[in-house]
Amino acid sequence: MQEPIPNQYQVAWNLFTELRKETLESQKIRAQVIGFKITFISTGVALIASNPDKLSSVLFVIPAFAAIFFDLLIASYGFSIKRIGHYCRTHIEQRMRASCSLPDDFLLWQEFLRQPKMRQNLGDFANIGMTLLALVPAVLALFKPFHPITSVGLLGALLVLFVYDIGAQSLRWRFKDDRSIQNQAA
Repeated sequence: MQEPIPNQYQVAWNLFTELRKETLESQKIRAQVIGFKITFISTGVALIASNPDKLSSVLFVIPAFAAIFFDLLIASYGFSIKRIGHYCRTHIEQRMRASCSLPDDFLLWQEFLRQPKMRQNLGDFANIGMTLLALVPAVLALFKPFHPITSVGLLGALLVLFVYDIGAQSLRWRFKDDRSIQNQAA
């Protein structure tokens, strides 16, 4: 016996459910990476600061670089989450709306999240703030025994990566709605 072909709504709902699970998993991993960043950076800075006689202060650059790389990893998970949301909003929710004959004023989940009052950037500011806290001792340590080639090279690399980090955190990828998909669904 042949299984019945699922309707367009059921296919969209099943896909939406699976993508929601993927979003939750990405959010969980991102939270774990943030926790690991805080632990690694604070432990590294504390270890170096508590052993000034045994360890060179130049080692403060290691937690600073690590903080930036953690931020980029965190931003990549954020981008993945936004990409799933964009797909759900422009492809799945439009099909679901057309299949269910929902009122125009009823907002589906991704439409609701897209509203300006639902947006927040506190996590981005927190990540940059923690990274800045790791950068300060690194920059100060590079000026203490100033070695032109080493200090300038490391300062330059930290500055370039920090600017890139700020860009990755603050210049959020804005997906444009695909109007052709919306017109097809209507």
